[in-house]
Amino acid sequence: NTYMGFNDELKILVDEVASRVDQWTAQPAWTWEPGSSASAETANTEVRQDATRWGDRPVRTAYQYAQMAAKLAVEMSRCAALLIGAGHMAPGIEAETRAALEAGSVAWWLLQENLSARQRVCRMQLLRRNSAREYAKSIKEVGEDPAVAGKETVAGIEADCRALGLAAFTQQGNELEGQTRPGYTARVKDMTDELGYQGGYSIYSSAAHAELAGIWRMFGQTGATFPAREPVYGPAANAAASYAAADGALKSMMGPMERIALLFGWTVPGRAEEISATIDYMNSEMKRLRP
Repeated sequence: NTYMGFNDELKILVDEVASRVDQWTAQPAWTWEPGSSASAETANTEVRQDATRWGDRPVRTAYQYAQMAAKLAVEMSRCAALLIGAGHMAPGIEAETRAALEAGSVAWWLLQENLSARQRVCRMQLLRRNSAREYAKSIKEVGEDPAVAGKETVAGIEADCRALGLAAFTQQGNELEGQTRPGYTARVKDMTDELGYQGGYSIYSSAAHAELAGIWRMFGQTGATFPAREPVYGPAANAAASYAAADGALKSMMGPMERIALLFGWTVPGRAEEISATIDYMNSEMKRLRP
């Protein structure tokens, strides 16, 4: 009962933070303050190929991309919380947490501070182009009509960029006007290193890829032979692994929220104060629950 109580408390904490992030990233709350960096970016003076102004739409679209990624981090964190609360073994929990970190890192990278409107839109286009490339592979493998991709094709995205007056992609589509799209692993590690969660992504990748080190995380000593007392191993939950996964899920949500608050100029008192209080609460609870 003590162990399940620990799992229940972790689940409740992740769910509670997920609910708050869900509210902060809901459409009515997705606004920025006058004088904020976001306000300056949406008032940009960038010009399209046809000499008309960009307006705010390209930048808003980048923000909405980040908003969707933050929502996905919430969803995957909730999935991890269900497994934590049910006392499941480490690999399943860690695979969900890994997915949450992947999603959170997209929002985190897109919303880096001190970018210009043009640089942020370039980052969004790099993500779109890579997505289109991978989507096209899937469409081909299942023998589907390429038209199902709609406008989200490599050619379509390159045309969008030309229309915006952006330069051509370089480095096999991974660089645009000085912005370079990091690989999946590098992007997540950049975020987790900054948030003090080093090593988690690599450990979880071994479980997601069914490497021996990951498979072994499903097992623990469940008994011993008699009379030789040789250990007997079987599937077993791991309190330390559940704790670490909950920590990763929390960081996948709150890391991007810190950048959103900074970019949007959210205030104290107000949403910035709510985010700060949530981080303090989250940290104090994790300190209390550390196994």
